[in-house]
Amino acid sequence: MKILQLLLAIGFALASMAASAKTLEVTVSDIRSDKGSILVMAKAVDGQEQPVYGMAAAKTGKVAVTLEGIDAETAEVSLFHDEDGDYKMKMGERGPAEGYATQKCRLAAERNTVTMKLCYPSETNE
Repeated sequence: MKILQLLLAIGFALASMAASAKTLEVTVSDIRSDKGSILVMAKAVDGQEQPVYGMAAAKTGKVAVTLEGIDAETAEVSLFHDEDGDYKMKMGERGPAEGYATQKCRLAAERNTVTMKLCYPSETNE
C-alpha cells in the first residue's frame, strides 16, 4: 500500500512539473532578407539551467518561432538572423554584423507571445 502511495505521489509530482513548463511564441519582425535562418534562444532567469532553442527559415518581413518547455516565470530571449548559415553570429570590428535582438520576457501564462524587432548594425560594422 505504501509503495502505491509513493508511486502516486511521484506521478503527481512529475505531472505538476510538466504542467509548469511554458510555451513562448516569438514573432520576429523587420527581417531584411530571405537568406539563412532566424535562431532563437530563451534562458530562464530563474528556474531551469538549460536554454530552450528554436529556429525558422528567414523570410523578408516577419516569422514566428515557438519555444516549448520553458520552466520559469521570466526568460531572457536572444535571437539573431544567421544570414550566412554558419550558426554563429558574425562579428565586425565594432560588434555584431548580423541582425539581432534581446528582451526579457515575463511568462505569466501557460502560452505566451512576444514580438521582437531585429536590429541590423550599420554597414560600417562589417
